[in-house]
Amino acid sequence: MAAREQSWWDSFRIRFKARNYGRVVSNRLISELVAILSLIRYTLPVEPRSKRLAALLTACKRTYRPGLQRYLKKELAPLLEAPACQVWTEHSIGLARYDSSFGDINKKGLTTSLLLKAPGPNGEKGVLYSSFEYNWLRLIKHHDAKAFFDRYYLVGASSGLTPDYVAFAHLAGSSKDPIFIGISNTRHMQSFDVAAPVIQAVPLMACDWIDPADYVVKPRNERTIDIVMVANWLRLKRHWLLFEALRTMRPDLRIVLIGRNGDGRTNEDLRAEARAFGVRQSIEILNEISVEEVRRHQSDSRISLLFSNREGSCVAPVESMFADTPVAMMADGEVGSKAYINKDTGILVERAGLGRTLSEFLERRETYRPREWALANVTCHHSSQKLNAVLREYAQRAGHAWTTDIAPLCWRYVPRHVNAADDVRLAPGVEELRSTLGIELVKWEYKPKAKPPVLSAAAQ
Repeated sequence: MAAREQSWWDSFRIRFKARNYGRVVSNRLISELVAILSLIRYTLPVEPRSKRLAALLTACKRTYRPGLQRYLKKELAPLLEAPACQVWTEHSIGLARYDSSFGDINKKGLTTSLLLKAPGPNGEKGVLYSSFEYNWLRLIKHHDAKAFFDRYYLVGASSGLTPDYVAFAHLAGSSKDPIFIGISNTRHMQSFDVAAPVIQAVPLMACDWIDPADYVVKPRNERTIDIVMVANWLRLKRHWLLFEALRTMRPDLRIVLIGRNGDGRTNEDLRAEARAFGVRQSIEILNEISVEEVRRHQSDSRISLLFSNREGSCVAPVESMFADTPVAMMADGEVGSKAYINKDTGILVERAGLGRTLSEFLERRETYRPREWALANVTCHHSSQKLNAVLREYAQRAGHAWTTDIAPLCWRYVPRHVNAADDVRLAPGVEELRSTLGIELVKWEYKPKAKPPVLSAAAQ
């Protein structure tokens, strides 16, 4: 396939934009500045109260400073108690994003949701796992939330790097018990305390729910891909670091990039970026392939890369570990799954000398044992036991009945029961949820586009 003509100026512009995007969008200092300016906006009685309260939530989301978080918790606490908490829903504070670009809260059904336990006798509560903020807001907007929380504990997972206090504020007043929310980074546990007691953070990330049985591990001496990178085409994934490093690496490497379009960026933008950085190698770009195909490529690769600077937990590195593929991540990256990089699973790398470091990593790949470590530490079985313990201990401490444990949970693009028998066992509970409360758990299946042809010679 002939490459589009790319001028010197085009290449310079692409390189400049790639290298500097994260310095602005993901800069911690800028985030703290936004938090301070938002707090000032909240404090000054100039704007309507609804806008000032929206600014307060922005300040909560953008700061990491413990001192400022304690102050914000003090300011927010009275607004999370009845009847003051009604202000959030009465004025739809912070919901514009959810009405349009993220999740569409005008829909009633709950997606990415799974019943883990049906309510039992003597008031024993059931457990509903419902990931992502827009589902909780749908629950508040379209259903009798108080009736739901009288019969169920809600467990969720944050969709981004930092907690979303808009969703937390709208949940206030609906439940006498906390809503149990999984984190995206172990370093941010204290951030959830700003919304306590409405929210209780659960020390589990999205990358902690992988079922090792989903991976068929290919012998290392039979693998055909040198480098795989599973990351959508968003700029925050920093593919450019790989392209820059490839200039000093062997020209015969086989490299496969797997992802999907996002924020207006397509595989053509990725190919243009590779050309701009002078990549010599042939790169295969696979767009919107099936989950099974992703796993197959992860298990056919010698090493795996993730170069994001700031995002949530990011599942791809841990998936690679279960495929017995060691992982390289950036030392400066603020990504939850970076906590699992160690002497058995992979390496943390710097931009300086990255090409040389990756070449050495390829040579030493046989010395790592990522699957062995992952099996011992981060399977869906471990996580289900941890979640069950959190819920059981809370119920017993609160004087609630707890005689039945939750069904083990895993993620296969969406949450699913580990054991198929639990689908059948809990089906009456799912129907009861629909018939008594009108809450439908929408079964959603990922339907990838038809497999595109392999796009090779990306930089030529």
